[in-house]
Amino acid sequence: MTKAELIDRIARSARSGDLPPEVTKKVIVKILDLAFAELSAYFVRSRVTRSTSPRFTYPKFGTFTKKQRSSRRGVNPRTLEPMDIEACETVDFKPSVELKRQLNTVSATTKTGAKAKTGRKKKAARSSTKTKVQSTTKTKKKATTKRKAAGVGGRKLVTREEVELESVSPKPLLPDAPMQKIARRKSTKLDDTGS
Repeated sequence: MTKAELIDRIARSARSGDLPPEVTKKVIVKILDLAFAELSAYFVRSRVTRSTSPRFTYPKFGTFTKKQRSSRRGVNPRTLEPMDIEACETVDFKPSVELKRQLNTVSATTKTGAKAKTGRKKKAARSSTKTKVQSTTKTKKKATTKRKAAGVGGRKLVTREEVELESVSPKPLLPDAPMQKIARRKSTKLDDTGS
């Protein structure tokens, strides 16, 4: 969701009666800008200490917490070379219990609803295509018997017994592999003397 979409949604709820009718989109933009400017200023000027970290909690939504990330070693994903990542400050978000519950109930209902709809569609498709499948299988069987008799693409079809007889022949069917299997090393236990 973008800022413009959020403003549109708030304006729609103002029209539906949740907010006074005097609230316009310009007023909503000013309120949102002030709220986020105040939040960012709070997190910029506050300091992270060992005992406390600045946080902003919005009930039924979640908690934003300022955290200090220490410097660490990392890997450049393009070149795969090791690199040093500098220490920085960041804001972490933890959703509230109510938000987690709402997310999981919504996703569970959409999953079960989607399964039920697809199940109904599959049953309807099976019943309508059942007669089509029966007629096409008969024609496929006829075509395969004709191909077996004539040979496909100028190649001769071979039975299973003929393949087994060919595999017994002395010449190998595939060339030798360039890599050989390496035997596993046996672990040796050291004596009590350490030698």
